[in-house]
Amino acid sequence: MSKKHLAILLLGAGFLPAASGADEGLERCAKFEKADERLVCYDELARSTEAPAGGPVDPSPTPSHLVEAWKLGAKHGGTRRLTDIMVYRPNYVISRWSSDPNEQPSSPAAGRQTAVPQDLDPNELKFQVSLKTELISREAFEHIGVTPLLGYVGIDSVRLWFGYTQTVFWQAYNAKNSRPFRETDYEPEAILTFGTGNEGNGFKLINLGLVHQSNGSTEAESRGWNRAYLQGGWEWNRLSMLARVWYRLPESVKDDDNPDIKDYLGRGDLVTRYQTAGGYVTSVLLRHTLRSNPSRGFAQLDWATPVLTWIGAARLHLQVSSGYGESLIDYNHKQNTLGIGMSFGDW
Repeated sequence: MSKKHLAILLLGAGFLPAASGADEGLERCAKFEKADERLVCYDELARSTEAPAGGPVDPSPTPSHLVEAWKLGAKHGGTRRLTDIMVYRPNYVISRWSSDPNEQPSSPAAGRQTAVPQDLDPNELKFQVSLKTELISREAFEHIGVTPLLGYVGIDSVRLWFGYTQTVFWQAYNAKNSRPFRETDYEPEAILTFGTGNEGNGFKLINLGLVHQSNGSTEAESRGWNRAYLQGGWEWNRLSMLARVWYRLPESVKDDDNPDIKDYLGRGDLVTRYQTAGGYVTSVLLRHTLRSNPSRGFAQLDWATPVLTWIGAARLHLQVSSGYGESLIDYNHKQNTLGIGMSFGDW
């Protein structure tokens, strides 16, 4: 049977979506010299393009969230610019309620106690901006020979990122106290990303990071720490997971605003994310001390839905949290929160 006749039969049976696609596949199969190899190729071509009884399906695979978020795929090459800014963590504006506002923050460090209790409203606005940009590209690491060397241990791409996250808690409803900004946390970091080249489910990446986090407040309410961390990323279809452990970089007693912060904000965190075919995104952040004594933690659920398509990329956003350390000033304070607003991106 000629290639032309076979293509007509396959098209007539609905197995090939277009003549151009059929010709490309048939030309590839025709290159096999042995008849049995050609037959196997033709069979695979027919099966790969077969449509179910309900009609044709989209042949494109489910996009990998981690591949897109961290530019792990081979297609993510080309010219890099510092102005190529990407979303890092969720960006949102929410109206938030707290079960127990922290009216008199304290720390074991000398001089780190608020002398007079604050008159706080349990309702406030919380907004977060989180972005990242690539500092050193995949091509640069390949040019100096780093990527080929790491290929022996299963790494096929390396990138260096700069990330920045800023979270603000604003007492916007507290008119009697002039609507003060209660807390602002700043978190710049450098992230070295190693991609595994895994195009299927499973292990996707390793991140090595250096991160500084502080609130820039005056001495009594000053909080901050520096960490080095190791993070792994996994993905199974629409479910992704980022697991991280960190080491707190030591500070002198004089400079340490919060010597017991590891016993509240913990030693690691886990972020799981699931996105439905309709675009609904659910993420869960879990943080823990990784110790039985003291055993403290924090959990946050974020749910975003694309119902606000009339204003572009914005999503309706719901956030629920419980535990220690929603912010740095609250690192040793336990509370439950509930918030609703809009978001513009996610983990």
